[in-house]
Order: sequence, then structure tokens, then C-alpha cells
Amino acid sequence: MIKMIQILGTASDSGKSTMAMALCRYFSDKGYSVAPFKAINMSLNSVSLEDSSEISRAQWLQAIASRSDPSMYMNPFLIKPEGMGKSQIIVQGKSIGSLHVLEYYEYLKSNAESIIRESLKQLSGEYDIIIAEGAGSAAEINMEDRDFANIFVSNIFKTPAILISDIERGGVFASLYGTVKLMKNSELVKYLVINRMRGNVSMLRSGIEKLERLTGKSVIGVIPHSELSLPGEDSMNYSKSVIQNNRICVVKYPYMENYSDLDPLYMLNIGFTYVDASNINAIDECNTIILPGSKLVGKDLQYMEKSGILKKLKSVCRTKIIIGICGGYQMLGKRIVDKNEVESDNSEITCMGILDVETEYMDKKQTGKVNYTLNSAIFGENPNEEGYEIHYGQIVQNHEKPFAYVDGKSEGSVNGNVYGTNIHGILENRYFLNKILKMEVPDYHRTLEDNVAYGAKLFTDNMDMRKIEKLIL
Repeated sequence: MIKMIQILGTASDSGKSTMAMALCRYFSDKGYSVAPFKAINMSLNSVSLEDSSEISRAQWLQAIASRSDPSMYMNPFLIKPEGMGKSQIIVQGKSIGSLHVLEYYEYLKSNAESIIRESLKQLSGEYDIIIAEGAGSAAEINMEDRDFANIFVSNIFKTPAILISDIERGGVFASLYGTVKLMKNSELVKYLVINRMRGNVSMLRSGIEKLERLTGKSVIGVIPHSELSLPGEDSMNYSKSVIQNNRICVVKYPYMENYSDLDPLYMLNIGFTYVDASNINAIDECNTIILPGSKLVGKDLQYMEKSGILKKLKSVCRTKIIIGICGGYQMLGKRIVDKNEVESDNSEITCMGILDVETEYMDKKQTGKVNYTLNSAIFGENPNEEGYEIHYGQIVQNHEKPFAYVDGKSEGSVNGNVYGTNIHGILENRYFLNKILKMEVPDYHRTLEDNVAYGAKLFTDNMDMRKIEKLIL
């Protein structure tokens, strides 16, 4: 028998991911082996695992909270939007290529149920408890026939669900009531939770009593508002510029991806300023410029050239620190060869030429966790660190000093104060951050663990955990 609770939401960003993370940590603290699960996640924030499979960063974080090894079965479908109605589809950790939306829906109709069932059975054989998360709203009635991410998951084995809503959006009672009344199989929803409450909870009492009468479901928690900082699930969580200082600029091009590389700048309160066509002169004020990953490098290069960002970068490349990560690294090189049109209609893309590097796009995506050491000739002696790679582009010519070493082989490029690397998570490296910021920064991994523990306590201290335990134990 599968022991699983699913956390559903009335909308995106209602608190599903954080509540699921909290329950993962709670039951892990109780001594149970716990696995997170999300059937379908649409996100450009992914992480590559030890076995080279690729899953959403959100399920990776929930696995960390569970003290479990992240697995491809925890996120069987990952959808990475590419624009123009196409998305790259990752199925149980491996890319099956780019599909138009109608092709993707047809694929789901034929394959989703069997793959989701297989993934859940795999996890239930390895773990005591599964904490599943829904996607977006649980009552998208216009797409009931293809919503395999929400109550469909609970309905497979008739397992219980909890519905959470964000009071900051307004209309929390209507949102909870409407979702319960519109969604399929609402009898599987056992309890309701209200998230991000400011002020006195007693103000909600009369509304809660009426909501409980109307729905027949108890509200078992009201979570107070908090400035909790955790890695975001998707680009929406990184939409705001963080203007805390003028040290760091992040170039925000249209097809930017792997926003999670910026997590240390958020969580360590370092801050940064996004730069786009509207504020390119911010580059003049900063000390460090970051070129993040890109889903479509050629189109983002065109955007930077048209907006004047590219010209500005070339003019400051010898006076400011520039860091290119993955697609941003490729942009800093001389050219990209794309013979098979993996990412572009052009067989060759001219890049900035700041680094003496050439890239070629391969048909097969390179993914995997990597253990690396920064080049000690540049950074001094430093310990091994973990990161991961997710890219089609292979560096085929590199006439610069290596940035790091992976299994004894050189990786990345350094030319003066310009750094390029394919290693995601590089800003989590304290030695690297200390060097570019010229200051001592807190340990990111310790800060992440502290924030996970705080977030878990915030939720579980404000919910009736005895009722939740009875659903599953």
C-alpha cells in the first residue's frame, strides 16, 4: 500500500512547494525515509544528478529536506519552455527532444499514467512515505483531460490530499471554496491550509467556520507570513530585481534559464541588479557582470546586440569582472557551430570574442553531477566542490587558462578578469565568491540547511500535525 499525501494549491506560488518541503523534513525528523514527488513540473530551473538524469530544482530541494538522494522518479516529467509553442520534454530524467504543445499533450495522453504509476511504485518500494506536490491550480477545468499533475496523482491509489491557498493574493475563502467545488475527486482533499497570513489569526475565525461548513473540510493551519528565502521553483520566483548594492549586474536576456544559479545572491543577502534593454547603463556602476544560462543562445545574442548590451560588455571587459555560466560562457567565445540546428536555424553563430573559445552543439545533451577544483594557480588551494552540467554545447577549442579541473581534466576558461564555465552552482563556491566580491561571505550550504529547517518549522508549528500524521501513519 502506497503511503502518500499530495499538496495541492488554488494557484501557482500558493505555497505548495514549501509545504511539501516542510512535510518532507518533518517526517524525516520522525525517522521515516521520505521521497518528494511531482508528476509534472514546468520549470527552467533543473539540476543534473549523479546518474546524469535531470529533474526540477524544487524536487531536488525537497529531497535535500528529506535527507534522501534525489532521483529521476521524483519528477518523471519536466517541461522546459523554449518559446514559440515548443518545450523540451524530460521524461524520467532524460530529454526526448522538443515538442510543440499539441504533440506534448498527445504524448501525455498516451504515456503519462503508466510513467507516473511506475515512478510512484518505484519510490514506494524504496521509501516509507511519499510527499507529492501538485502544479498550478487543482481546478483548471479547461484542461481536465490533460491535467496529470494534480488530483489525478492522488486518485491513482486513492491517497489523501491537502489544499493550500495564499491569503496575500486576496479572496482566500473564495479560492479554497471554488477550487474544492470545481475540481475532480474533491473527496480526496481532507484538509485546507491558509498561507502567508499577516496579522491576528482570530480575524479569520468567522470566515474559517463558514468555509468549513460549506466545504465539509477543516482548516488545519494558518501559516504566518515570512521572508523565508529558499531556492525558487521557476523563473516567476526570480522576477524581481534585487537592488541591494551596485556590485553585481545580471544580464537578463529573453531566454535566460537556470535562474537557480543566482540563489546564493538572494540567500546570502548579497543582492544584484538585473540589466536589460531598459537600464544598460547600470553596467557602468557595477564591479561584476554575470551572463547566466540561456535556452536559445543565438536569439539572446541578437537581443544583446540590438539593445546595446553587447557593445557595452565589450567596452568594459578589461575593467570589470565578467562571469559566463553555461550559455553565458558560450556567448563570451568566438563562435558556436550548430551543424545539426540543435538550437538555431543557423549553422554558425558569431559570439562576442572576449574569450578565445569555440563551441559546437551536439545532438546529445550532456548532463551530470561533477566534482571540481578551482584552478589553484588563480584561486589558491581550495577543496573539491560539487556542481552539475546541463548543456548541448561542447567546447571544441579553448586557448585560455582553465577555470577549474574536473577529474583531472581542465574545464572552463579564464582570461584576466573574465571567467567562463559550464558548471552550474559555481556561485555556491565560497572560494570563488570571496575572490570576486573581495569579502568573506557566509557558507551557502549551511545557510540553505538553516533556511530549510526554519521553513519546515514555520509550517509544522502552525498546522495540526496530529491530523496530518493520521492521514498517512
